[in-house]
Amino acid sequence: MSLAWLTPPVTLTGGRMFVCDPLTPEQCAWYMQRWHYWYIADYVFALPTVAFFMSVIGVFIIGHFASSLLFRHRKLQRVSIWQKSIAGIRWLSYRGFHVKQLRWNSAPVGVLLLGAVGTIFFFCMDLVPKPYYWPSEIYGNSPALATRSGWLATACMPFVFATASKTNWITLLTGVSHERLQVFHRWIAYAFFILALLHTFPFIVYHIRWHDMEAHFASNLLFYWTGIVALVFQAWLTFMSHSTIRSLGYEFFKITHFVSVAIFMLTFFWHCDYTLTSWHYFIATAAVYVPCFVYPWLRAIFEYRWTQQAHIVVEDNGFTRITVPVKFHWTPGQHCFLRFTSFGFLQSISTHPFTICSSPANSTNEQNELVFYLRHQGGFTAKLYQHALDHADKPVRVQIDGPYGGVNSSRLHDADHLVVIAGGAGAGWCLPFVERFVRSAATSGDEEQGYNAPTDEKTVSAGERRVSAEKTAVRGRHHNPTSLRVILATRDTSSRIWFERTVSELLARYPASSVSSSIRVQVYLTGEAAEKADLPHKSLDRTSSQGATSSNDERIVDPEKGVETAVPGKEFEGRPKLPLIIQDEAAKVAEAGESLGVYVCGPTTMLNDVRNAVASANLNILKGSRSGSVYLHSEHFEWA
Repeated sequence: MSLAWLTPPVTLTGGRMFVCDPLTPEQCAWYMQRWHYWYIADYVFALPTVAFFMSVIGVFIIGHFASSLLFRHRKLQRVSIWQKSIAGIRWLSYRGFHVKQLRWNSAPVGVLLLGAVGTIFFFCMDLVPKPYYWPSEIYGNSPALATRSGWLATACMPFVFATASKTNWITLLTGVSHERLQVFHRWIAYAFFILALLHTFPFIVYHIRWHDMEAHFASNLLFYWTGIVALVFQAWLTFMSHSTIRSLGYEFFKITHFVSVAIFMLTFFWHCDYTLTSWHYFIATAAVYVPCFVYPWLRAIFEYRWTQQAHIVVEDNGFTRITVPVKFHWTPGQHCFLRFTSFGFLQSISTHPFTICSSPANSTNEQNELVFYLRHQGGFTAKLYQHALDHADKPVRVQIDGPYGGVNSSRLHDADHLVVIAGGAGAGWCLPFVERFVRSAATSGDEEQGYNAPTDEKTVSAGERRVSAEKTAVRGRHHNPTSLRVILATRDTSSRIWFERTVSELLARYPASSVSSSIRVQVYLTGEAAEKADLPHKSLDRTSSQGATSSNDERIVDPEKGVETAVPGKEFEGRPKLPLIIQDEAAKVAEAGESLGVYVCGPTTMLNDVRNAVASANLNILKGSRSGSVYLHSEHFEWA
């Protein structure tokens, strides 16, 4: 926008100089209004966008720290107002909708409401101010709608990158894991792209209206071409990141995504051409993203010693098991990104997320084993499966990035009762919960026997009494769940046998008396597995059997190997009626005023049933018909 025709000067915000001639006083007064003036558009539109995003993040930061403080005081959790407040927030966080025809789950109601607030904000900021186009060329060559949209879009850029990386500041401050931020990453990217379109097309409409499109394009060639190239690559980044397209070729997606980001940022930077404060947003983007991008590499080099040796074998049920020795700690449900350097160039520059299916030792200094169970589909997982068949004894070099995500340790420890639900390939996901529970139960039993053992005061030193008192105090501060119910639904016979044998072997490592009465494992068989299994419960009424509980050991025989497994639980035919099961468990904890933690990993229909059942339980607490608390943690099969 040229200043050659403007005299005399007027000083406005930030020391910027403006002039009004040859405008009339009325035109000048109208043009210099807050929503019209081009020279303060970055202050008027971009800064409020930054304030909007920062306010939303600030609310989650406050909620995160308030929640952490609350869960340190168990007495405060039983206060009615706190229970209802938490139940209301959890209802918003869990309640969702399922579109059966598309096999698609919506985001929770709370996230949808947050998206609606963002949509209203951007539409109001962009479309409510008038005019969209200048009534005359004397106001400049940038249409008002294009100016507003451009600054709103530019202000979105740092937040698109802030929600993109695995290690990020938002996760650090809010406790929301990076994979759960992906929905906001995509939604902000959609807003970024739509606003970019609303910035582009008004120029075309405006100059076609004044019949100077060709002349204006020729005189501003660099400006237009850099904008067009940036928009093309932004469109690629926005639409080619959809899960349907991404699943067709993950490695191709990752490479093209990073290349497109680099080209987009370069051309967009060139396009902005240091207009007003536009480059400030590039600096902010770099300040937010670069440390988060560099940190995992530094951790891999200095803490994880760059690469580790991984052993890959095929389990009896066809799962591919990857075992990596490490010396760090993790929690159930966490995942790592693995980069395999032995499978060619394409694999060595891409990483793949896999959920950890093992539990670490209690000591952080001990050698632990990361164990991953994969069900091979196509692409890279099929390549790993074939490698395990052909070279079972040959280790491969792997680079670890993680762990990330996982369950909230405070919620896991503070729950009085646990229900862990999985479907199909989620069988391996259950194992860390089982191992952690039986280890805690066994440890608590040993400690209790040691503390209650009679001692001779004359033979016990003052130092020993002090250590014993300290251990007793620590034991009093820490709370462990008292029961665990594991529910697996599978249609695969080999997976059923594998899971039951693995759980049995895990339980055999600890004293049976510590866990036999507090853990139940229930396997629901569908399809092929139900046809091949000889279940004594088939004659029972299905509704009653699915609600039944038992602590009697079931002896399961592997038809191929003749191996007997002892699992504290039962098998049932058909799909579990999860809403009824969760309703029953929630009623039990409500009567005792206790807490229930529900953890689920499975297909979309299973996730939808569980989250809505837990949402209903929290709604009952909110209405005052029940007490206690019901918490949910869910994992998807598909990534992000």
